[in-house]
Amino acid sequence: MMRVHQGQGGSHLLPFARSRRKPVTKEAPPFPRAWLFWQEHIGWRVGQAGRAAGRFDEMHDRIASAWDELKRLDVARLAERIAAPACHASRLLIPDEAGLDIALALEVMRRETGLSLRRNQIECALWLLAGTCTELRTGEGKTLAAGLAAVVAARCGVSVHVATVNDYLASRDHALIAPVARHLGLSSAVVLLKDEDPAKQAAYDSDILYATNKTLVFDALRDRREKRLGRDPATARQMGQAFAIMDEADSVLIDDATVPMILSEPFADPPEADVTLFQDLLGFAQGTERGRDRSKDAQGNWRLTARGIDRLARAATAWTHPSARDDGLIGLAETALSAVHSFRKGVAYLVREGEIVMIDQATGRLMDDRKWGYGMQQMIELKEGLDPSPENRTVGQITQQTYFRQYRHLAGLTGTARECRGELWAIYGLGVVPVAPHAQSRMKDMGFTVFSRADEKWRAVAAEATRIAQTRAVLIGINDVAESEALQQVFAAEGRDVAVLDALTESREADLVAEAGQPGRITIATHLAGRGTDIALHEDVRAAGGLHVIIASVMASGRLERQLYGRAGRQGDPGSFSRRISLEDRGLTEGAKGLARFALLTMLRLRLVPRRALAGLQTLRDAQARGLRRKTLLREQELARHLGYR
Repeated sequence: MMRVHQGQGGSHLLPFARSRRKPVTKEAPPFPRAWLFWQEHIGWRVGQAGRAAGRFDEMHDRIASAWDELKRLDVARLAERIAAPACHASRLLIPDEAGLDIALALEVMRRETGLSLRRNQIECALWLLAGTCTELRTGEGKTLAAGLAAVVAARCGVSVHVATVNDYLASRDHALIAPVARHLGLSSAVVLLKDEDPAKQAAYDSDILYATNKTLVFDALRDRREKRLGRDPATARQMGQAFAIMDEADSVLIDDATVPMILSEPFADPPEADVTLFQDLLGFAQGTERGRDRSKDAQGNWRLTARGIDRLARAATAWTHPSARDDGLIGLAETALSAVHSFRKGVAYLVREGEIVMIDQATGRLMDDRKWGYGMQQMIELKEGLDPSPENRTVGQITQQTYFRQYRHLAGLTGTARECRGELWAIYGLGVVPVAPHAQSRMKDMGFTVFSRADEKWRAVAAEATRIAQTRAVLIGINDVAESEALQQVFAAEGRDVAVLDALTESREADLVAEAGQPGRITIATHLAGRGTDIALHEDVRAAGGLHVIIASVMASGRLERQLYGRAGRQGDPGSFSRRISLEDRGLTEGAKGLARFALLTMLRLRLVPRRALAGLQTLRDAQARGLRRKTLLREQELARHLGYR
């Protein structure tokens, strides 16, 4: 593993002996509220002011020279170079000392994969080793850049975790890098959420480990729980938190940051009295009137009005549960309001094989390992006609904000980071460094249209997709499964077959993405489904103008829109995108209220500078989400201070 020394020159990696009994971590210090606000809005500008674009020019020259020499060596001579001692980890960014080590990794990568990394990919790897969040445009080869940083660091004795957003990507990326690591004398492994403990322990022993962010977090929670129970530390899964390279860093460290990772275990079946109360509350919630009995607060949560509380009090006189006589009943009733009116089937969850499976709102993926808290989970099950599941007891909990701050050295990469660079700096100490693409963009913006009704929009989207798919391939981005089904019905009425990539088809993701660039192909995808995988274009599609992306829903932020249309125009390919929204889209009907939002919605309805109006609404939602993440972090700090909660 490693230590990190913070000095004027930045972060330095130092090899450190691995140990399960004394795993290497970093204490995540609490943030004063004012300091956090300062860093998020101003401090990041000061902290990143000294990052020069040409910082690694001399390093690139040294690497290129050493690489040219290595290309001429036969297998035996190259093996001799590999067997020589590696550069000390703390000197990986010094041209005179690290050029050969990086060149060795590049040459082994070329021989094992047949791929030669471009200058911008090498620069990305160098910034990762420096401990930054690197923004490299979608399709520029972030997987290989992360792999290069991982093998170079591991060769210098640094234990590396490469975190991805799903098991498929973890397995795919590891399969690409494993031969390179093996050739360099390094061990590597991938650990999946479903793996048994012995396999996980062996995987964590490796020099380079690929895993999802959630696997890393839950395994850490299990280790901490067992440590509290007095288990032998030698049986722990993880070896510590040394160096993490976070792929899709904005998705994990920003979009998913507020969701607590809760380790729980079945405790007891819900008492019959609780089940009866839940059913009574569901019936009450279904009978409430919007605006009179219930309204939404600034965070978009349903709350009972004064009239609603009076109605609840009258209804509760016929209920026998003890909770019907105390103040906690209002909170339970508001939980029922959310279960009935906020958590919609196809949007928040699916019913699969008689069980509720949550849908991750940030990625559109299924979360088989996640359940809501007691009460909410059971009410949703009852709403869907299922037997209520046993009550779970929480045995460990942490947010990803706190977990990933405990790595001694953290780096990230993504195609969309500039919108959240202040937050990445304030919370994680990560500066955002953009790396230029290797080819100029040929992307074309095909316009922005606002429709009054959703059905008008879906018909227009289907017509546009059908017309363009005569010679090209089309990807349609929407928010959730419910919108996907509405659009599928329009295509079905026209007798048109389309591919669908969402939470229902996640198991076929790789096949669907592989076919999405074929002539005549129309693919509907939830906004982050398939993220991290390239859509390879058929030559006929490339010649006709490339992939066309239709953003057919109001996304929560401009960053999510960039992620979507970034699927086209990769690596200098031609491509285009358009945006088609309606005033009935969930992204406009949900969210915080306020004068600014009302004014922006009015501008959108009147079609007055609609692009700016939508951008303003997305900025408001970004600010609301950012405030929620800040509150979550501060609350977690308070719990840790008062309760020793970790």
